Amino acid sequence: MSYRTILVLVTEDPRLDERLTTARMLAQRFGAHVLGLHVMPLPVVPLGYGEAAAYVGPELIEAQRTAAAELADRLRQRFEAAMAELAPDFAWRAIEGDAAAVAVSQARLADLVLAPQSDLRGIDLLEPDIAEHLAMGGGVPVLILPRVGWKPDPGRRVLVAWNGSRQATRALHDALPLLAHADRVTLLAAGEEALESADDAVALLGRHGIEVEAEKLAEAGQPIGALLLARAAARDCDTLVMGAYGHSRLRELVLGGTTRHVFAAAELVVLASS
Repeated sequence: MSYRTILVLVTEDPRLDERLTTARMLAQRFGAHVLGLHVMPLPVVPLGYGEAAAYVGPELIEAQRTAAAELADRLRQRFEAAMAELAPDFAWRAIEGDAAAVAVSQARLADLVLAPQSDLRGIDLLEPDIAEHLAMGGGVPVLILPRVGWKPDPGRRVLVAWNGSRQATRALHDALPLLAHADRVTLLAAGEEALESADDAVALLGRHGIEVEAEKLAEAGQPIGALLLARAAARDCDTLVMGAYGHSRLRELVLGGTTRHVFAAAELVVLASS
């Protein structure tokens, strides 16, 4: 098993060049084809009622589409320049529509998706960001690249979060190609339930030729999300592998949860599956 098709989200943000570099380096590592995806927004039509209603002529909609197309062309040029070393193993897609819906549908045609970490704040957090939509609905692992300095070649020092759940199992299997190329892999099991199956998880990885060190904690001692990030930092890991949303997103939104904490606070690359 390997990642043969990598989808990278191409948006105009400060970390785009680093994200493209990471996509290229991962493609070179796995011999993968890279798809660059840019979602062009649907034209905005102002709403009004009665005398306040505004007439929206076709020229306004066309102006918005022209601006979106010009941005897409600039981003395409940056993508193609970043992927030049891979030629002809890359392709560009610019699709108009809802960003989350388009990203999820396109993700289902890839083996791995690279997405930026959310920068949402306040009430905006009520709506899932692109990375969350992908983790919940894409059906493939999502590599979430943080807002602050990640290594351009991630997956060298990896912490695998293990609790024996379906989500953790899915993430572990989805990460196998990454783990096979890692220099160091640690499996972290915290809590009695996780400890019961930790040795079997280590043995499973060993049969794939992956050498693993197990860290077993009888009690977490702090919220799991904070623990994962703390142990990853203590071990100088560049990537965290975890299952996403063992509980419903609504429950995590109301009560807090591991997935939301890690997605928002991580300062390292996170590979998430659900």
